[in-house]
Amino acid sequence: MKENEFIEIDFILGLLKPNAKKIFNEIILAKKNKMWATIIVFSLTILDNIYNDEDYLEVVDSLDINKNKISKDIVWLRKKRNQILHYDTLGEKNSSNILIDHDLKINSEKAYNILIKNLIKLFPKQ
Repeated sequence: MKENEFIEIDFILGLLKPNAKKIFNEIILAKKNKMWATIIVFSLTILDNIYNDEDYLEVVDSLDINKNKISKDIVWLRKKRNQILHYDTLGEKNSSNILIDHDLKINSEKAYNILIKNLIKLFPKQ
C-alpha cells in the first residue's frame, strides 16, 4: 500500500463508529485479497449505516444525508450491490453472468471511490 493510502485509511477510520470501522477494515482486507464483490457490498453497507444511525445526525446534516441517498452514485452502488446479492440482471443487456472477475474489479474500484467521496462529502470538517 502507498503512504497516501494509509493516510486516507486513518482519516476514514476516524470518521466511523466501531461497527462501520470493522466493515471498513474488511474492505481493506478484501482489496488485498481481490474479493471484489465484498468491496461493493460493504461500501454501501457503511453508507447505509451512516444514513440510518441517529447518532450521526449530531455530526452530519440530515439534508445532506437525504441528498446523498438519492445521488446518482449511490443509486448505481445500490443497483450493483443488489445485482450481487439477489442476482438481479434485469438492467444488464445480454448478461448471463454478472460475477465476471474483471467487471467486479472495475466495479469494486468505483464502489470504493464512491464510498470515500461520500464520506468526505458527509464529514467535510472532521
